[in-house]
Amino acid sequence: MTTQPSLIGSSAVTRELLDHLERVAPTDAPVLVRGATGVGKELVAREIHRLSGRAASGDFIAVNCSAIPNELLESELFGHEKGAFSGAVSSYQGRMRLADGGSLLLDEIGDMPADLQAKLLRVVQEGVVTPVGSGKEIPVDVRIISATHKPLESLIESGQFREDLFFRLNVIPITVAPLRERPEEIVELFDHFRVVYTPSDEAIKLSARSVSLLQAYHWPGNVRELENFCRRLSALYPGETVNLYELPTDFLPPQMVNLMGADLREANDGNVLDESNVHAVLLADVSDDGGDDGLARVLGITAAESPASEQLAEGSLKDRVTDFERQLIEKALADANSNISEAARLLGVKRTTLIEKMGRLNIAKS
Repeated sequence: MTTQPSLIGSSAVTRELLDHLERVAPTDAPVLVRGATGVGKELVAREIHRLSGRAASGDFIAVNCSAIPNELLESELFGHEKGAFSGAVSSYQGRMRLADGGSLLLDEIGDMPADLQAKLLRVVQEGVVTPVGSGKEIPVDVRIISATHKPLESLIESGQFREDLFFRLNVIPITVAPLRERPEEIVELFDHFRVVYTPSDEAIKLSARSVSLLQAYHWPGNVRELENFCRRLSALYPGETVNLYELPTDFLPPQMVNLMGADLREANDGNVLDESNVHAVLLADVSDDGGDDGLARVLGITAAESPASEQLAEGSLKDRVTDFERQLIEKALADANSNISEAARLLGVKRTTLIEKMGRLNIAKS
């Protein structure tokens, strides 16, 4: 084949997956692709189609079984005759026949209604479709590839999925690993997407610290989340070198912001309190496990040096940091004559961050 593979990644996990696809693709056996949302199940299906040789004889057609209303899904899959139902002003082949000679991806197969599962079973077993409103059986040559993020075995136990159809579709099972299990590919994928969404001379770059943050984040939305994140940054900062630590927190996933807070707390070890330390304190979610010297570690000062030294003699670390936060914010507001934007500038944080902290600490805006 001369076309390039649709899957990107040099990790051992992806290399093993690609080797497996090369072995199973040339057969016509049905494939069931499993994996969490966003891992790239459709890309795996497209790669199977490419490697199978069917790209020369037919198309790759995808159907999302959860995105099409149940009353329309049968017609969309199997086609219909003119006048078969209200609104059927002409006949329609259906996606099964559009994929004749090629491959059909049934995405989110676990959401297919029970009555259509029976008709699909007939297609898999006998290779024929019957359009809605017709009694004629039409032969089709289709490679069926199914995909799901749901545990089909559980759906079988609850009566939502046919066991006989499951065995027919699960001839070749393939599981796609989540991105957190192949972290070495995060930078590769980001580098790919940044070029996809901007011209090469305007492709964004990341600071070294930001790259480390990308690799530390666990990406619950998998490759799709990483792609959307890269697309967002590419649209907002074309041609720039982006430091994620300088962006508004609402541009970032909340759990990534938490990681940033942890990084900042660690970076402040032994330093005096300055604007960046204040920023770290205001962003951090400090846990109550630091001991008596934890405050000095996080803030870079001792309790005796703190403007709240008397109050810091007792109470948990979290309480002490909260008290210190309150005093920092109240002092900044006083210096800024209650101007929140100016107070945020003095504290070195975003205005939205300051407002959120004020709300949590019950500090009046004026």
